[in-house]
Amino acid sequence: MEMQAGFKLLKKYKIPIVDQGIAKKPDQAVRIAKIIGYPLAIKVDSSAILHKTDKGCVAFDIKNEKELIEAFKRVKKNAGRAKINGIIVQKHLKGREIIIGGKHDPQFGETVLFGLGGIFVEVFKDVALRVTPFSRRDALSMIKETKGYQLLSGARGEKPVNINSIVSTIMKVQKLMEENNIKELDINPLFVDEQGITAVDVRIIK
Repeated sequence: MEMQAGFKLLKKYKIPIVDQGIAKKPDQAVRIAKIIGYPLAIKVDSSAILHKTDKGCVAFDIKNEKELIEAFKRVKKNAGRAKINGIIVQKHLKGREIIIGGKHDPQFGETVLFGLGGIFVEVFKDVALRVTPFSRRDALSMIKETKGYQLLSGARGEKPVNINSIVSTIMKVQKLMEENNIKELDINPLFVDEQGITAVDVRIIK
């Protein structure tokens, strides 16, 4: 499923998504930027490119129109001959990065995953899994059993993130997995801070 279709499904389940638009040309990206404001992040929308960061198909912390046009051309060039739907232009967010995902297991049915997001999920593999159905208490225990919980709960004097927003999103993903014929779902990363949670990328395989 293309990224924009994935975001549409997240919105259906009231999972907050980042302010964004999709552009095929630099001038379209500039118009989107004037609506949502800087700083921005951009990424290629293509199901043919799974690891966009590794391919140079993502750019972050774009502060002005000049940087936006340069980054747009660069990520589009790095996509090579891959089929792309356009370039997603979205607000650049800050906060802790987490992942919430799901998978259909042939033996156990629908499963839901939680862990630190971005590159951390691949480097540390610090994740928790549950088989559906499960309760909000189970969702909270998923978060607490990861080592990343120390960061999320305010380690070393930092502000704790909104844990309730993570719990709610895990429960929404559980419902999404149960009601749709999905093989794999990765919402990675979601940015979470003391205010709440926002999805900035999603990958769905049906």
